[in-house]
Amino acid sequence: MSNLMFDPESLPEKAQEKLRAVEELYTKWNKSINLVSERDEKKIWERHIVDSLQAIPLFHEVNKIADMGSGVGLPAVPLAIACPEVDVFAIEPILKKCVLIQEIIREVRLPNLHVQNDRTEKVFLSHMDVVICRAFGEFHRDAKLAYKMLKPGGMFMTHKASPEPEPPEGYERHENHAYQLPTHSRRFYVVVAHKAGEM
Repeated sequence: MSNLMFDPESLPEKAQEKLRAVEELYTKWNKSINLVSERDEKKIWERHIVDSLQAIPLFHEVNKIADMGSGVGLPAVPLAIACPEVDVFAIEPILKKCVLIQEIIREVRLPNLHVQNDRTEKVFLSHMDVVICRAFGEFHRDAKLAYKMLKPGGMFMTHKASPEPEPPEGYERHENHAYQLPTHSRRFYVVVAHKAGEM
């Protein structure tokens, strides 16, 4: 896993056990949530859980994270497990998916994970240190949605298949951080945009 930005094996054993328990739940529910094709169920660990953890080295003094369009809790659930001292808010408009996240919270015991059943545009969250999304939408549109939730100097992060050439409006700078999953030949990116304002 030398091309990863974050190796889940660096986590405490209890956190690793929780991540594996979540993998089992996603595999069990896969027919109803269509996370991956049945043929690709063995890829849930790497493509969804490990991938969701790759932004962690970019966190600095983070206490509150919002995950836009969380779906069934990706990346919110893995981040809440890996960062138990951080409050993570999973924003998801589809009730069925929110119910699944709530089930994970109960099964795996994640008191720091909170579910917001609404569209991102309607959620009243503010002063987030990080707003993150994964497979959500277009970079500049997502950055605009994240902007209202971020504190000055906060970070918008998104997982992308290719680097972004310029920062979005309202952000003073951005970076593209490349990583490679163990069984993938291509690179993926965590794109980070820094909201203008005092850090």
